[in-house]
Amino acid sequence: MDGPIEFSIPTQPLASSLDRYGDVTGREAFYDTSLAQGRVSGDVHGVFTPREALQKLLTGTGLSARFMADNSFVLLPASQIGKPASRPSGSAALDRQYYGLIQDRLRDAFCRSSDAPPGNYRFVAVFWIGPNGANERSQRLGSSGNVGVDQRIDAILRDVRFDEPPAAFRQPVLIMVVPQAAGVTMGCDAPLPVARQTRGAP
Repeated sequence: MDGPIEFSIPTQPLASSLDRYGDVTGREAFYDTSLAQGRVSGDVHGVFTPREALQKLLTGTGLSARFMADNSFVLLPASQIGKPASRPSGSAALDRQYYGLIQDRLRDAFCRSSDAPPGNYRFVAVFWIGPNGANERSQRLGSSGNVGVDQRIDAILRDVRFDEPPAAFRQPVLIMVVPQAAGVTMGCDAPLPVARQTRGAP
């Protein structure tokens, strides 16, 4: 649902406002719960598109949203979200190739794991790739529902290595791994279901 919606979300603790926003729009928010502590949302009353409403809701919180391909979104401190930079010609193609590399490396890493084989769980993660291709910092948002699997996912994200990112590559990188359809184990012979196209909030 991308069209205008009537909102009536008063100023209140941010977590409560995000819950209400999700009820109205059907859009899921992923964030570290500590980010919501002590933060109060902006007042949202009137008819707005979901993105306009979210922007109003986050006013004054110091947080910004990055959208996933399925319109769910991740909240991060605005200071951690890189702003689009001037890019040389051909950068879009290089970025697509690099996202493909990220997907391949993650698929290989998860498929090698007997403790957290992909296909039966869903999670979102955010990470920053250093100039040497190392994962400098990563954070899993949400849980697979199994503590052991969560710990293995965290270890895989810490240890995975990529190639050097393209110049001015926008970071952090957001990924969403989703379950497969019933009867499909993924068997690691198919692409890892990663939603890798993200967009900043307007």
